[in-house]
Order: sequence, then structure tokens, then C-alpha cells
Amino acid sequence: MRNLRYILSFVLCALSLGTFAQDYARISERSIMGTARYVGMGGAMSAIGGDPSSIHDNPAGLGLYRRTEMMITFDGMFDKTTQPGYLDVGERRLFMAPQASLIFSMPSYSADDEGVQFNNLSLSYRRLNTFNRLWLGSGEKDLSLGALLTTADVKWDIPFCSEKINATNRIDLAESGHTSEFAIDWAINISNRWFVGFGVHIQTYFLASDGDYQETFYSRNAFGRNMYNLNQTKLTLSGTGCNLTAGLIYRPASWIRMGFGIQTPTLGSLNTYTSGTLVALTDSVRYSYAPNAYSRDSKFHMPLHLSSSVAFQVGAYGMLAFQYDYFKQLQNDAVHSLRTGLEVIPVMGLYVNAGYAFESTFKKNTNPVPMDPTFERQDTYFVTPQWSQYVSAAIGYRGTIMMVQAAYQYRWQRTNLYAHENASPYDMNATTHRIIFTIGWHR
Repeated sequence: MRNLRYILSFVLCALSLGTFAQDYARISERSIMGTARYVGMGGAMSAIGGDPSSIHDNPAGLGLYRRTEMMITFDGMFDKTTQPGYLDVGERRLFMAPQASLIFSMPSYSADDEGVQFNNLSLSYRRLNTFNRLWLGSGEKDLSLGALLTTADVKWDIPFCSEKINATNRIDLAESGHTSEFAIDWAINISNRWFVGFGVHIQTYFLASDGDYQETFYSRNAFGRNMYNLNQTKLTLSGTGCNLTAGLIYRPASWIRMGFGIQTPTLGSLNTYTSGTLVALTDSVRYSYAPNAYSRDSKFHMPLHLSSSVAFQVGAYGMLAFQYDYFKQLQNDAVHSLRTGLEVIPVMGLYVNAGYAFESTFKKNTNPVPMDPTFERQDTYFVTPQWSQYVSAAIGYRGTIMMVQAAYQYRWQRTNLYAHENASPYDMNATTHRIIFTIGWHR
């Protein structure tokens, strides 16, 4: 009987993961965010280290610190979404502080540079992604939400338009929120050749979404007005999770470093709350309202994250780095990220960076919020990013006491936005401009 309970619990957990896979994929998205140097390098710092943002990919990078340091970053973001062939443009702006860290570097020198050289500890806050986007999409002659409700055999006495093909449709979807991380990391420097690190990371998730989707039909009612369905919803996702990280950097020669990092799947809980109103102008003059509210707490685990990188150092003149990241999430395709970064030091203390990154998507096919006969989960919209590209540049100065860095990042993302599981996608282009400024002190 006990084994049967275990089997049933596993099956119910698997069903839960399948039902809310879209929610998990949504909050699993990551952006290249952090210090100006990290952003300017395109995030390709897993083998370089010495930066608080690189510790997220590989905690062994903490072992390269030789001084105690405090750092904070400010970020201004301008985001714009467009749909090819339509004039509507969604624009949003945001100012934030996505990174703050305090790093303690404790030397423990031994003779002839053998053995443990440094024990380092980091306390940090990082923002891993920001949901701050306005989606405006339009379409024509698409399968209607009303037809989907009829197919799903929704049991309502309230009328809605069930025609299969609508004349036009439009969606206005506003999102805000973030994924953030609070971390404790520890690393050691062994003989200035091996760097080993471990970390405990607590992540928090919040996504708020307000959506209006209207489909207008060719059919008119007795008063000569076009009939329509209007689905207005609010969605809130909030939760916390925890993961463990480990990493290694090996420096076989002065001109090369190799880095490897692993982050376990994040285990946690997520609350999903939705409410909404379906408004329909049917063949009568009467409007129909169907308010719904739905709340559920569920367990989840976020992607496994693997990172590998190699960096080549050219004396005191700079570095060239390449990095590959792999994210694996249950119920979704793996994400592959390729990054490259360049750092040039024209004069002592001055750093110039450039970077490029390409990232695939969690799901190449649609992954909808399933329709059910009660229509409790009324938010039928879902977003499937196709790919993202990043181009960045930075400049910084590192003095004896203080450091300053500034960076610019351009992100281009192709995304499919679906109004419901039977709808054709709105093909969206999303572009993001970021200006990042980092200031730090060390001793």
C-alpha cells in the first residue's frame, strides 16, 4: 500500500508539471544581466572569474579574488515590441539595481605558492531576469476562443460567441516582475592553478500579467453591431526556490584558463493566481459576464544549468573567452547558449570589453495552458521565445581603491505570442536597450 501511495504521488506530481509547464518555462527564462563588465563581455566569464556576476555561472570564479570588495550596479532599460506588418508598438522603461555584492578575500599564503592561497566568501544579490514588456498583437480570420470553449464543452448558461472564424482579433498584454537570487558562495585558490567553489542560492519569482483579448466577428446582431468575445484576465505567479552550485577553474599555464560550473535544479513552490471576466456581445443586446478566480500552490523544479568555458590571456593586454551554457527543464526542450567576450587593456587600469551571445528557446513548439471544462484557468495566453541575440560593449577603470564601469547592451528576441491554444501565433520582435553602470570599492 505504501508503494502504491508513492506511485500515485509521483504520477500526480508529473501531471502537475505537465499542466503548468508553461508557467515554469516562463519564469525559467534568463537574461544576461549583472555588472557592466559581465554584460560587456556577453556573459562569457565562467573561466575568467573575478567578477560577482560570473559567480552565478561558476562559483570557482570567486577564488580569483585577492582583495575584499563591495560593488553595486544600476541598470536603465528601454524595451520595445513590434509585430511585422502592423503599426502598433509596445514600449516600456525600467530603472533598477540588478546587482549588489560584498566579497571577503582572506589570504592564507603558503611557501612557494603551493597549497591554499586564498579563502574567499561572497554575499550577493542578483537579478536574473526582468519581466517588463508590453505586447500588442493583431490578427485576422483566426480560429476563435469561442469555438475553443465550445470544443472543450464548457458548461455555462452564460452566452458567448461560438463561431469558428472571427473577422479580427487583438491582444494587449502587459507584463512586469522579475526573477532574483540571493546567494552565499565560497571558493579557494590552490597554488594559483586550481580554483574550486561552492554556493547556496535562494531564488524568488514574481510575474504579473494583465491581458485583454478581443475577437470581433463578421456576424451582426439584431441591432446591427458586430458580435465579439472579450477575455480580460489577470495572472500572478510568485514563489521561492533553492539550488546548489559547484565550479572549477583550472589554469594549466599563464595564458589559458578552463572553467566548469554546475547548478542543480531549483526546488521550490509556486503560487498561481488568475482572475478574469469574459464579456460577449451576442445576438442579443445583452452583455454576458463570467468572473472567475483560481489559485493553486504547487511544487516545481527549475532547470539544471551546466556551464563550460575557456579563456585565453595575452600577457597584460587582455583576454578572449568562449562559453557554452546548457539548461535542461522537464517538459521542455533544452536551451543552448553560446557566448564570446573580449577584454582589451590599452593602459594599466583601463578595461574595454565587447561581447556577443546567442540563446535558443525552452520550447520550439507550442506549450499552451490547457483548456478545461470549468474554464477556471481563464488566462489562455502563452509566450514562446524563439531565440535571443545580445551585442554589448563596456569600458571601465580599476584604481587602487575604487572602480567604475559602464556598458551598453542590445538584445533582439524573436517570440511567438498565442492568444489561446488554437490561435495562430503573433510573430513578435522584441528589442531591448540597456545602459549599465557599476561602482565598487576594494582594499
